[in-house]
Amino acid sequence: MKEFREFHEFHLEEELAAAMRDRAVRHRPGTYDAAVLVRRVRRRRRRLRAVVAAAATVVAVSLGAGFAAQLGRDRDRDTASVPASPSPSSDGRTSASASASASASPPPVTSEPPSDPAATAGALFLAAVRYQDPATRAQVNLAEVAGLFADEKAYQRIWGTGARGVTCGAEADGALVAGSVFLYRGAERLARTAVPEFDPSSGKVTGVTCAAAPAGGKGADSAVSGFYGGLVAAAKAGDSTARAGLARQFLSPDLRAGQKDTAGICSSHAPTSWVATDPTAGTLTHGWTITLSDGGSFPVEIDENGKIDKSCGA
Repeated sequence: MKEFREFHEFHLEEELAAAMRDRAVRHRPGTYDAAVLVRRVRRRRRRLRAVVAAAATVVAVSLGAGFAAQLGRDRDRDTASVPASPSPSSDGRTSASASASASASPPPVTSEPPSDPAATAGALFLAAVRYQDPATRAQVNLAEVAGLFADEKAYQRIWGTGARGVTCGAEADGALVAGSVFLYRGAERLARTAVPEFDPSSGKVTGVTCAAAPAGGKGADSAVSGFYGGLVAAAKAGDSTARAGLARQFLSPDLRAGQKDTAGICSSHAPTSWVATDPTAGTLTHGWTITLSDGGSFPVEIDENGKIDKSCGA
């Protein structure tokens, strides 16, 4: 029995080995030559590029032909819509030029924007104050002044000789614009108040009404009129020593220490006129905008002690 099993196993192994040899002969593993493989890939890529280029050429030619055909159709349509020989119209123009003229839109009409009455009043009274001062008269542009009025007749009537119609017949050194215009000569408040009148559509000046200044009415802050008006009065009187005293009286110690010789006026030149207008800077808690005879404008701020505490931007 043992011999039979060994004989059977031997023959089974022989058969398996023979079967494996037969399969190995019939299914040999493939071999690859790297150089041959690279050449094949390169040939395939060249053929692919050639095919793509040919296809692009065909597309371009087709599109060009389509555009050319469309352009030809558009040209034929335009030619058909325009008469070959325009016939003249009754006014001597050709029909083509008459049609173009009729279809052209007129140029836009631009109108001057309305003026701001407050700005107009400020500019008018500042110009009047500077024109009344011989030292600054040449700096006033009368053409610009005339542009502040509604028409030439109003300008001639109100501006008058020496700009005094604007200041109610008085020669004013300073003016405060606050609804109506409070007039000053130096630090002295004048007895007349000017109330400008404006054209409702353009905002330009049509008239000035002069009335008695209200007793106790709100005018310039006492520190503003006292300091700047005092400087103007001192300059006209030729008093070069008044500035230090006015600074001690109306300016805070901090402002005098910080700005020294230019405190409150931003320069070393004594002003010959001043104009105070309502404050325009949002940072001001209580103060005015000051314009002196040199044309420079700057905000001032009044502290709780009634002293000018800030000016010239500091």
